Amino acid sequence: FTDKGRVFQLRVYELPDVGRTAKGEHIINLISIEQRERVTAIVSVSKGVSRDFMIVATRKGEVKKTVMDEFEVVRRQGLIAMDLEEDDMLIGAKLAHADDDILLISAQGKASRFKVKELRSASRTSGGVRGIRLSKGDQMVSLNLTPRDSELLAVTERGYGKRTPIDDYPLHNRGGNGVLTAKITEKTGPVA
Repeated sequence: FTDKGRVFQLRVYELPDVGRTAKGEHIINLISIEQRERVTAIVSVSKGVSRDFMIVATRKGEVKKTVMDEFEVVRRQGLIAMDLEEDDMLIGAKLAHADDDILLISAQGKASRFKVKELRSASRTSGGVRGIRLSKGDQMVSLNLTPRDSELLAVTERGYGKRTPIDDYPLHNRGGNGVLTAKITEKTGPVA
């Protein structure tokens, strides 16, 4: 998945097999991305995948749920995974079941947790819906699926980290302001 909202597919055997110290191959030689387009998410999909949906999220706090069948055949030139606003970009993609929980994290330390069921299924070429309401100057930095009894590690740009049980994040409806997950100061920097 790229920041422009496009998705590409590569089979593992199409990737170059090189040694540990080798330089590797530039991604632009493997998939048909534009010069300034960046890969923002990689999702491994096995044959007969048991996940139901692909969840994608943008920097402006939008999320979208698409049925996996729509990604079954991906052309060499890629497909549109999400219709983005002009100044927005895709930041993450995850495979999900209908009963999973989504946790969105913003750069200013806000977190919003809600059920995948709350999202309606949308076509691959449509836009998303509001997942988290962001304050002015804030942006979403992370899309997560939250298994029960797990923990979230939040790391800031200046290297501060904090581990919190997922159960400390209450379930709300999508589109809310979220709860504080990390106190952001000049010393810590924004959430990375």
